[in-house]
Amino acid sequence: MNFSHNLDFLNIDWSELLFRNVTPPFVPTINGVEDTSNFEAEFTSEAPVLTPQHQSLNETEQEAFQGFDWIAEWKD
Repeated sequence: MNFSHNLDFLNIDWSELLFRNVTPPFVPTINGVEDTSNFEAEFTSEAPVLTPQHQSLNETEQEAFQGFDWIAEWKD
């Protein structure tokens, strides 16, 4: 799908956007890496549900994580 041809995006200068020369219409205030004040409580109060991994990654998928050694605490 080519978004640049959508009527909602006709007035966007894609080159300027690519080079980050466009002022965004809204810049949220963020008070730290865990700040969720820009999200509705309906979503931030939901209990997280992790999707269990049903199969091991294949060799190609494993290569994408070469050099990483972090393991989530819940996996221990």
